[in-house]
Amino acid sequence: MLIPWSRPDFGSEEKSAAIKIINSGWLTQGKETKSFETELANYLGVKHVVCINNGTSALIASLLANSIGPLDEVIAPTFTFIATINSIIAIGAKPVLADCDKETWCLTPAIVEKLITPKTKAVMPVAVAGMPVDIEGFRDLCKKYNLVLIEDSAEAFGAEYMGKKVGSFGHDSIFSFHMAKVITTVEGGCVATNDSDVAGKIRAIRNHGREELYQFKKQGTEFHFDRFGLNLRASDVLSAIGRVQLSKIDRFLSHRKKLVDFYKSKLLGLYGFQAIPDYVTVHSNMFFGILCDGEKRDYINEKLYKAQVSTRIWLPTHKQKWHRKYFGEIKLKNAEELSSRIIDIPLGNKITLKEASRVVEVLKNV
Repeated sequence: MLIPWSRPDFGSEEKSAAIKIINSGWLTQGKETKSFETELANYLGVKHVVCINNGTSALIASLLANSIGPLDEVIAPTFTFIATINSIIAIGAKPVLADCDKETWCLTPAIVEKLITPKTKAVMPVAVAGMPVDIEGFRDLCKKYNLVLIEDSAEAFGAEYMGKKVGSFGHDSIFSFHMAKVITTVEGGCVATNDSDVAGKIRAIRNHGREELYQFKKQGTEFHFDRFGLNLRASDVLSAIGRVQLSKIDRFLSHRKKLVDFYKSKLLGLYGFQAIPDYVTVHSNMFFGILCDGEKRDYINEKLYKAQVSTRIWLPTHKQKWHRKYFGEIKLKNAEELSSRIIDIPLGNKITLKEASRVVEVLKNV
């Protein structure tokens, strides 16, 4: 039987919550989404959480709310899920691709500082695999150069930096609630921020530029759109699922850590792993990658495939077909080497220890 790369943990509570909202007659963004936002803000320890229809839209909304647009440069890592870079392109800004640290796989302030120009408006570091970036380092860098910091922490919900939740540091932090993430609303995302002005703008941007949502004071109320916006609304059905998932976050994080610790204990000496800096007090372990000899990686991956073990391999952005034309031929050594060596093996809220044992058996036999 196939072992999937990720498997969410959905139970009767999620189904009941969704059915309750369906039966209520109000399915789109409403009171349930507002309650979800409040619970997310309380969990993260941040003033505002604005729910969006997915993580990519959350990135776009944050960029727009921070007045980033054409001619502005945004520095972001090439070793990331494609949504990071596409969100910058989508609003007409220019993404400046940066290499990653070869040990942590993440962007660092030192790498970014070398790329800053007079046109640089923002920095968008990414929590690769759910590991926090050096948040204080990036905050200091952005303060020094008067840059906007937008943290793509799509994979890092529940992670902690120096004992404090990722998303609670005040600047915009983006989370995704896709099916493979630590908690899921099937599709969804949010922006966490302490900036009331930015939060208000994002609420309007997600609703075509109109902050008030269906709050009609009288028959025939006029629709006023005060700024540019899109339809990026969340739905109450999916928010209801998210509220149940959020209540299980500690169990999910504990289970993922248990699987990662098992993998590491069994594969140590055979494969390499992501380096975890001291400032990381909780890693969310959204995915788990192993590093192989580059010449043997494809052979090992093929063996896993034949053993019905699902995996993922990520190309850096500048090596993707469309983006190769957009950026031209550039070389970012660490990201390219990492991409040639990495295999992401099964990890998820409902991946069992028995399944993980089978994955280890195949990798040891190879």
